[in-house]
Amino acid sequence: MSRKAKRVPKRGAVWHLSAEEVTLAKKPRYNGFACGHGAHGDTKYNRARANRAWKRDMQKGPHGPFFFAGMTDALTR
Repeated sequence: MSRKAKRVPKRGAVWHLSAEEVTLAKKPRYNGFACGHGAHGDTKYNRARANRAWKRDMQKGPHGPFFFAGMTDALTR
């Protein structure tokens, strides 16, 4: 036996929702971040804050290969 082909109805709804889908569609959607209860402050990468931290580290003391450049004279004496 051949199967009967399913056709789109000429009138009415094209698709049918289940009872659960209809219930969820009727409910209002809640946005939890709308009232300010989300993450606070700079949560993403902040270029200015990273630059300030880098400058603060540089002012604390000598860093990098140039730190040892001045010590070569002291070692050769």
